[in-house]
Amino acid sequence: MNPTWVRVIAIAVVVGLVATGVGVYYFYVKKNANSSCELQQKNPITIDQAERVASIDPSAAFSTPEWGAVQQAYQPLIMYNGTSYTNFTPMLAQNWSHSADGFHWNFTLFPGIHFSNGDPVTACTLWFSYYRLLAMQGADQYLLAENFWIPGLTYYSPASQNQAEFANLTAQLNSWDFVNPNASEVAAMAAPNQSFQALTNRTLELNLGSGYLANATSGIPYRFLLAEMATPGGVAVDPRAVQADGGVSNGTNAWMTSHAVGTGPYLISAFDPVAGMTFTPDPHYWGAAVAAAQPWNVNLQPAKVAIQLNFQEDAAVNVQDLKSKSVASASFAYLGPDTVHQLQSTACVVVQAEPLVYGSSSGAWWVYMNQSVAPFNNLSVREAVVHAINYSQILQEAFGGYASQWVGPVPPSYPGYDPQNLAPYSYDLTLAKQEMSQSPWPNGYPGTLNYEYLSPGPDWAQMALLLKNDLMKIGIDINPVAMGLDTFYQVQTIDPSTGQCLSMENQNGGPFPIGQDFYASDYISPDDWTQQDALSYGSANICMSGYANSTVDGLVVAAAGESNPANFTSDYSQITSAMYYNYTDAWLVVPTLFAVYNPTVQGIVSTPMGSTPFDTMEYNTISAT
Repeated sequence: MNPTWVRVIAIAVVVGLVATGVGVYYFYVKKNANSSCELQQKNPITIDQAERVASIDPSAAFSTPEWGAVQQAYQPLIMYNGTSYTNFTPMLAQNWSHSADGFHWNFTLFPGIHFSNGDPVTACTLWFSYYRLLAMQGADQYLLAENFWIPGLTYYSPASQNQAEFANLTAQLNSWDFVNPNASEVAAMAAPNQSFQALTNRTLELNLGSGYLANATSGIPYRFLLAEMATPGGVAVDPRAVQADGGVSNGTNAWMTSHAVGTGPYLISAFDPVAGMTFTPDPHYWGAAVAAAQPWNVNLQPAKVAIQLNFQEDAAVNVQDLKSKSVASASFAYLGPDTVHQLQSTACVVVQAEPLVYGSSSGAWWVYMNQSVAPFNNLSVREAVVHAINYSQILQEAFGGYASQWVGPVPPSYPGYDPQNLAPYSYDLTLAKQEMSQSPWPNGYPGTLNYEYLSPGPDWAQMALLLKNDLMKIGIDINPVAMGLDTFYQVQTIDPSTGQCLSMENQNGGPFPIGQDFYASDYISPDDWTQQDALSYGSANICMSGYANSTVDGLVVAAAGESNPANFTSDYSQITSAMYYNYTDAWLVVPTLFAVYNPTVQGIVSTPMGSTPFDTMEYNTISAT
């Protein structure tokens, strides 16, 4: 198993990293709102968003704010049930079931679903939508390629077969009539031996086991399929609109990049990738009648007022907009303790700390040590490092206490997190010095080691300096090198000209045998993390820690398909324990996330899908008094 797409998962949905916020917001009017906090403008409601949106095509949406934009105009089969990240409510699917072995899932659509232009939504529409995402081979292909693949083949089929079938599938997607398919087209979409089957007009079957989360001969019954299908990878796209404007090809669709014909409660009425975008209620929204019959289902509620997103990266402007009540909420690319305290003392601004799982989904951070090179190829040195770090000092001085320590590789509050309740690594300088004395460098490692770190705000620079001081006490001298997000991701990759990891080459201030790393969730599942930070070829591991354990590799895949709770717990216990006693990484910090908004905006129900406020969300019933 060596899937290409696993290596790019880590760079999706993380533009808003370390930001304030939560995943999905829903709002209603609060009748007794404080009149002194009344917003300057209530229709449209205005929101400052720190991150820009480059594409609203579900096949290419790459970042948290792009996912947030997609979710206003498009809908998947199901969605998280309010604050829960393990239960789901209907969206396009009225109900669903699965086979006893977990490989086959049947979804029955609500009757009468249609796109904003009136085109109907059927099982054939979804057949088109899901195979389009695979055929486009864009940024979001991995969301389905994990468990599904093109008809008749698997991810591991010979390249020549895959290439031929991709061409055949693309031709079908561009030429078939998915609104009024003929008999042969209907038969082809209902045929067995494929990932997606349109069994009837309203019944779609998903057949797992052909994607990369498998091996050359067998797949797994993926445990977290519903969470995966709640992402933009699971939305319905209008075949007629796509065919009329650019069609399907291996790459991007320019029209879909900036236009949306979806099923959601909002229309995207204006889109400027530099300035912002406007969402307006769809007066012909298909779900209005269903929502009236299911008032408890907040996912289906119709939109009430328009939303204006202003792409505003200046934190000072965001703060002033909140103070002046010109915006209902603001997201910050970085929100440090000083800004938190400033906002907390500001009238008419709610600063709400969110549960730990929200910080986990936004990004958990660690210090990696590359096991392929000295001195970190020595177990005693790695153990010395994890005990030389004064974690409490870093959490308090660098983050103002708005952070938590953790035990990896699964982040806190996720299923499978630290099943044995292993204690986070402790600061024990005596033990650290003792371990260093048992290494080949008892008097300290000679020279200076470059330490790379992403710097979204001053906390991370301070953390790097504190870490430098801590490691000096055991004779390891690091040179902190700050870098931006693009460079940070670049050093995680392999240099195609040399076949070597860029992190270990003399580029960008490197090599970096030690440094800072993190991951941010695409959806709530433990394997979304372990595929990155525990697999030997994971994107957050291969060029950083270089941790390679074939037993752990097997457990990562097995756990993702394990339905037996005892076996599931056992798998993650073994994964966690193996890395814990290998001292693979110094699992460091999960920052606290905050929701920041005007108190006249009420009825907030959040889910930890995504990482910044008002970035990955459903606005639908938002309004203000």
